[in-house]
Amino acid sequence: MARSTAPEATIQTAVFQIEIGRGRKIMHWLLLILLAATVSLIYTAGQFRGLNKRESMDMAQLARNIAHGQGFTTYVIRPLSLWQLEQNGWDIRDKATRARLIMNHPDICNPPLYPMVLAGLFKILPAKVFTYDSAEHVYYPERWVILPFNQLCLFACLLLTYVWAKRLFDRRVAIMAAWLMFFSDTLWSYGVSGLPTNFLMLLFLLATYCLFVADGKLNPDGRPESASADPAPAPATGRAVPWVLASAVLLGLCFLTRYLAAFFLLPMVIYVMRIFRGWAAAMWAAVYVAIFAAVATPWLVRNYHISGNTLGIARYELVDRSGTFRGETLPRSYKPDFRNAYSSRALSTKFLTNARVVLLNNLRLVGTDFLVLFFGAGVLYGFRRRDVSRLRGLVLGVIAMAIIAMSLIGSAPERNGPDVGGGNLLVLLLPIIAVYGTAFFYLLLDRIPFQIKLTRGMAIGGFVLLNVSPMIFTLLPPRLGMFPYPPYIAPVARFVSAQFEPDSLACSDLPWAVAWDGERRTVWIPLTPDDFYELHDFVAPKGFQYMILTPYIIDARPQTEVAKGEYKGWESFLRGQVPASFPLKAYSPLPPDNDQVLLADRARWANQKNVATELENNVFTVPGMTNAPAPSPGTTNPPPSSTGAAPAPATR
Repeated sequence: MARSTAPEATIQTAVFQIEIGRGRKIMHWLLLILLAATVSLIYTAGQFRGLNKRESMDMAQLARNIAHGQGFTTYVIRPLSLWQLEQNGWDIRDKATRARLIMNHPDICNPPLYPMVLAGLFKILPAKVFTYDSAEHVYYPERWVILPFNQLCLFACLLLTYVWAKRLFDRRVAIMAAWLMFFSDTLWSYGVSGLPTNFLMLLFLLATYCLFVADGKLNPDGRPESASADPAPAPATGRAVPWVLASAVLLGLCFLTRYLAAFFLLPMVIYVMRIFRGWAAAMWAAVYVAIFAAVATPWLVRNYHISGNTLGIARYELVDRSGTFRGETLPRSYKPDFRNAYSSRALSTKFLTNARVVLLNNLRLVGTDFLVLFFGAGVLYGFRRRDVSRLRGLVLGVIAMAIIAMSLIGSAPERNGPDVGGGNLLVLLLPIIAVYGTAFFYLLLDRIPFQIKLTRGMAIGGFVLLNVSPMIFTLLPPRLGMFPYPPYIAPVARFVSAQFEPDSLACSDLPWAVAWDGERRTVWIPLTPDDFYELHDFVAPKGFQYMILTPYIIDARPQTEVAKGEYKGWESFLRGQVPASFPLKAYSPLPPDNDQVLLADRARWANQKNVATELENNVFTVPGMTNAPAPSPGTTNPPPSSTGAAPAPATR
């Protein structure tokens, strides 16, 4: 009898575990993972067309160089970077120095952490992955490393949001906030951008969460801040210290991911002093700053050793895009003139102009989610728990510092999809804002005496629909094209660059695209042709081998950007008039619609007729893409000329 009941008991126990016990939780987690994978595939299929942000491509090519053993060197060569290195003693009269300056150009523009993380992941991949397959329109490292990594960071942020919201409020707020963030079009758009934003968001949320945990250990009973007596260290102080130190390390990593994160140090230190109030607050604030500095210092020393400045050319972000250097003139300047650039008038004008834009568009910068409205309305609400109020004060402080940083320094806006940019610091706070916004929504909902449960459910449903509607509209037709064009068509950059030797030097208005997709060292088109000639003759060991001009510069505004703006030195080129003495004489239009231009030292593609054929067959015979004629094999000049020179020569 005992033998017959044993299997029944085992089956009953298994059924119990599946329905109520641990098995039920496992099933829930499996369903959540399956749902996350499904949404990821759907959103990626509809929105991801390869990297289309300058910063994401710049970081990716840095990571590839690191993974291939080239150190922290870049293929995106800014004329300003060349000037800065020459100012720090790099003698271009020395042949070896010139070769190092171009072939092993150290990156002194970007922070290191994100490229290093990607490089570690790149090393896992086989070498053949980095060889372009003409059958694929998306570069394999983007599909199998950059995209999954950023989406995993997004999922980690969502999990942390749930755990944090549950500690702050209750389970229903945690579930609602996590689901709304899961269907946030803002977060998903950053997840497919390749920008380090989701990675930075995870680091910053962890840094803040560590301080929140330390607050709970130091003030478990919600000790009021008005306590002025200096009590002896509480028994919980020792348990809180590791969390504070971990937060300082994580904030230091945030700085190594984006330099603007240094502005968050002030509100974080104030938060430390508030949670340590009465327990040597000033000392712990100093410890926090010291740990942050210890994490950041090695990289700053490296920059100073190479370039003579701790931030490299990132230090010039203060005057970039100001009255003296409008648009993209500063990074393209080989001999910049900083007279009056640091004047109080120029800096104040830049700050006020940018602050107006940030403040008027702050809802868009935080995200498309309407939860920010509930957060804004709930700012004045007095929470009973002191830790909840202290954390909200930190969020408001970080928002204020983010607005100041974005107004005073900021980063160059992306021309392609400007709503998603790496310089947006406000979006980092979206998960915390979602938690407070959801809590305030339920606070208002609980005060309404609904007579029918259905009415309450409809109110909750309307709230959810309002916040997820941006993602719904994003996934609806019409579908995006195969490529993020204009201006990016990765296969064209790869095919063209493949016609030149690996050690060749290119020049382009999209150096980040040629560097990443074409894997060739590329100088950002200098401010003037005279600077181009000087770099060609005296800096580059073998000069420039080719130049690619895309709609990025060709579609510039004729009056404000060309005739009188940042491209006025290249006006004749944009009109099709290239000086007779220009060293790159071989000319060929590039598809689609012949609206890209290739200038080369000679027609290297003349004996490779398959280039045009492959471009036509493998790139432009896809639905939704214009099948423009590919460049004729061996063409060195546009019709009707046949002299081998570029069109309409002008004097130098």
